[in-house]
Amino acid sequence: MFDFTKEEYEMIIDKCMFNEELSKILELKIKGYSIVQIAMKMNMSERTVNRRVKKIKQKIYKIL
Repeated sequence: MFDFTKEEYEMIIDKCMFNEELSKILELKIKGYSIVQIAMKMNMSERTVNRRVKKIKQKIYKIL
């Protein structure tokens, strides 16, 4: 789903102005973590993680 180089990741973080939580979720998704794994790691529900991922996608699409 998210397949970025380190430079692309840093550019996206900078341009989208993600907060710490969204940046961490994006980082974990890039590393291949599942929604369930992210939810456990971030102490959130799966539904919340899915909403955050949707928000991340919307912001990325907006800058592209």
